[in-house]
Amino acid sequence: MKTENLVKEIKTYLPFAVPETDQASAVELVEKYGKDEIVLCLLRDYYTALPDAFEEAVTRVSELSFKQDVHFLVLTTTGHSWLYAVTVDSVALIGEYGVEVPGEVPPEVMYFLGWSTLKEFHENCPSVEKLKEYPWEGMPLTHCPVCGVPVGEEHLLGCVVEVCPWCKGQLKSCNCRFEKLDVEEIETAEQVATFADLLAEKGRIPFLPEQAPAYPGTSRGLDEGDKKA
Repeated sequence: MKTENLVKEIKTYLPFAVPETDQASAVELVEKYGKDEIVLCLLRDYYTALPDAFEEAVTRVSELSFKQDVHFLVLTTTGHSWLYAVTVDSVALIGEYGVEVPGEVPPEVMYFLGWSTLKEFHENCPSVEKLKEYPWEGMPLTHCPVCGVPVGEEHLLGCVVEVCPWCKGQLKSCNCRFEKLDVEEIETAEQVATFADLLAEKGRIPFLPEQAPAYPGTSRGLDEGDKKA
């Protein structure tokens, strides 16, 4: 599973990126987001790049805005906060975010968010303390937290959240793909394409909010027993 691999990868970087006294709390936060590919990709990028070479543990993940499948997330560390634009395919550091928001913001970022001037950008960026932790209690789930597709649309093939139309388990984890292809492993692009055709013929199950994994401290998602019921 991709999220499991991301967690393992991030944990290998922590001893080199975080002081020993902060490693336990850093690991705890990584595990908190252990099923959220968006945040895990962001954490991997942070711990491999370390903005301005500050060796600091991430203590909080907040969301400034979400628009057209792009999450504008703020990573708060033990000494700084950083604003990122994150999608299912990419992570881009915009700049430092704090009580004083970034002084230099690319115009395309402001326009994308609907703000025409730097002053307007500043006015719409509250202090870190006022941002809601991601994800928050009652947060409206409009997109799959893993592959980013909107509610009601088909997942990107391979998304761990997609429900299998045959057994109603998790498509990424069940054995239906092997059984339908009559193979023990899927090794070629042709096999993937064939399975995609079989899925389309059966009828793929689109993303619904109740499919999403639950997170500590939230009421979203279902437990494993419910998802397989």
